[in-house]
Amino acid sequence: MRRPGLSLGAVLFVGGAVAMLPLLALFRRSWRWRVAVEGHSMEPTLSAGDWLLVDPLPYGARTPQAGELIVARDPRKLDHWLVKRVAAVERDGLLRLTGDHPGHGPDDVAPIAPKLVVGRPWLRYWPPGRAGRLA
Repeated sequence: MRRPGLSLGAVLFVGGAVAMLPLLALFRRSWRWRVAVEGHSMEPTLSAGDWLLVDPLPYGARTPQAGELIVARDPRKLDHWLVKRVAAVERDGLLRLTGDHPGHGPDDVAPIAPKLVVGRPWLRYWPPGRAGRLA
């Protein structure tokens, strides 16, 4: 005698599909904000030619913290974006940015207002050999 209902495989399939919904939503909202890295100031974390997905939502309710990667509008040329690390949050709330390359000096970007932050890069999707989540 067979009991009616879903098989274990069907339950696992449906459960997996439901669990993927938040990740699919993140991909969908990030695709519009994808960026390509230029230059070497973020090596070894990011290299020229890396393509990144950027989540535009994480800083809607909070300011980025020191140590986090961000994508921000370049205050010197607002139609360009920067991928940098937050070095510090200053007393006035401005963000001081830096690169990761040990041989580069301090970046010449003045501290920026949090409103210039576009989002948080969370996934490198190109090149395939370097693809993966960003911390």
